[in-house]
Amino acid sequence: MHHRFKDAPLFGIAIGGTTLLASVTYGWWLVVLPVLGALTMGGALRMHPRSARPELVGALSFALLELNIACSVLVSGGGSSPLLPLLVVPVFSQAVCFRPQVTRVWVALSALAAVGAVTLAPLLPPVPAPSVLLQIVGYLALLSCLALAAQYLATADVNSRHDGVVDPLTGLLNRRALERHFAEARASAVRTFKGVAVVVCDIDRFKAVNDTLGHAHGDLVLQDVASRLVGAIRETDVVYRIGGEEFLVLLPGQGVEAAMTTAERLRAAVAASPVAGLTVTISAGVAGAYGGGVDLGRLTAEADRALYQAKNAGRNCVRSTDHAS
Repeated sequence: MHHRFKDAPLFGIAIGGTTLLASVTYGWWLVVLPVLGALTMGGALRMHPRSARPELVGALSFALLELNIACSVLVSGGGSSPLLPLLVVPVFSQAVCFRPQVTRVWVALSALAAVGAVTLAPLLPPVPAPSVLLQIVGYLALLSCLALAAQYLATADVNSRHDGVVDPLTGLLNRRALERHFAEARASAVRTFKGVAVVVCDIDRFKAVNDTLGHAHGDLVLQDVASRLVGAIRETDVVYRIGGEEFLVLLPGQGVEAAMTTAERLRAAVAASPVAGLTVTISAGVAGAYGGGVDLGRLTAEADRALYQAKNAGRNCVRSTDHAS
């Protein structure tokens, strides 16, 4: 929230610039309102990171800015004011910084502010009609604020989805992504009665790396192994990190025999040269099925059993449980 709140002055610049231009038509005293708005935002930015309740600081600052815009609308013609549409800008700001429930409250408050400014404007002395230039600037200010808010929200949505399915250390997809992708692979297998195979592999004696060289070096090993696994598969295959040093490779359209070849290629890619300065190997277990027999839980369990067989066989090897029937 603090990161987004720091960008809130960009909305204020659009509003303040339009209000300053409006002062040419409606009088120099209109300059006071954007100055007060700038002081409000400046004070809020100073208090926000230090406050025990930063959400209250943010909400109060937006409330004062909404009041500021409503006053600008009131003294510049009310319903005919080119500043009237800018009353919705704090709503955009709320959507960027707060939860949807808060945004809905601000929609109601913005509507009340607009009704109040339009209702009270006839009680004040008449004002000149806005120039075409001022109307265009007001429109551009509103468009800029809307585009900025949309960009923030879209970026936040993409980042949230990315963070939810990507392992931050290795850059591989995680178990959550696996479940979704496996459902797609299973649907294809049922439709075409082709195979789906999985390779479950982990780094041999990885605990010793962490215990002797530290977790930072262990992280380097994980990153290098992940890179080699990705480099050893087809474009249609996907590598997932499903545990500490455990990886799963999803092989759509492959049976156990082809998956064994892939698993051996993965093993050889890791063992080919030192990994982060160390001799590192992996063990792998393979399982596969066809058509309606494709089930993620069953395949991973069978691949795990095959992996344990590889460990018991001395590590740095591949074993399979052929469920292809």
